[in-house]
Amino acid sequence: MFDPLKQRLRLWHLRNVTRRRLSMLDDRLLADIGTRRSGIAEFISAQACEGSC
Repeated sequence: MFDPLKQRLRLWHLRNVTRRRLSMLDDRLLADIGTRRSGIAEFISAQACEGSC
């Protein structure tokens, strides 16, 4: 019954952890993985979409 809710909560938490960890990286490392500091949110959503879209 609560499995879809637990899954959404887990994915939300994972996105937040990822956003925090990416924010801690310097600009050079972000460029190495193909994003900018201002593009972290879009980067995360694109990665999440690859897994479920």
